[in-house]
Amino acid sequence: MRGRPRGFDRDAALLTATRLFWARGYDGTSLSDLTAAMGISPSSFYAAFGDKKSLFAEAVQGYMQRYTAIYIEAVRSETAREAAERILRDSADEFTDENRPMSCLVVRAAIQGGADTIDVRKTLEEHQRALAAVLAERIDEDKKAGRLSADVDAAILAEWVRTLWEGLSNQSNAGVPRVRLHEIITLAMRGWPRSTSSAGDRE
Repeated sequence: MRGRPRGFDRDAALLTATRLFWARGYDGTSLSDLTAAMGISPSSFYAAFGDKKSLFAEAVQGYMQRYTAIYIEAVRSETAREAAERILRDSADEFTDENRPMSCLVVRAAIQGGADTIDVRKTLEEHQRALAAVLAERIDEDKKAGRLSADVDAAILAEWVRTLWEGLSNQSNAGVPRVRLHEIITLAMRGWPRSTSSAGDRE
């Protein structure tokens, strides 16, 4: 009957789908896999999510929103260095959270996907560029305040953080535990540029 309330928890079903996409990739996850895991019929699936591609896009958007929140909260830190470290550490915690899909769903699923996921890779790239720009603006603020040298390239430094982020994601995919990821972050942050001022030299 049209308009009848769905007999399942849509949010829980979306999380189930997200976990499947993380584990198997987009192309490796079939409609029958999804409906079996969700415990719903194909007709209920189509009514709730449209199709597999739409469901994957929704899973990706929800996943990216988590990392957007991490960036937005981090750039409120006192210094850009603290913001960068917080981005990396909070993301590492997300990658290894046992109650959520492990590591970077988007990277893993998009790499394993085919033609249908090309637009998702483009969405990911645009999203990551936008987040890098947010951090670059925070870095520029530190340059103006003298906490970083004027010759620091904010865009390159933000991309350095993004590169570390992707490396942590890949390491998590390979099963590296949380504690080791944090050890990697501690070592990596030694490469953060120092200011010529005494205030910027303090870590």
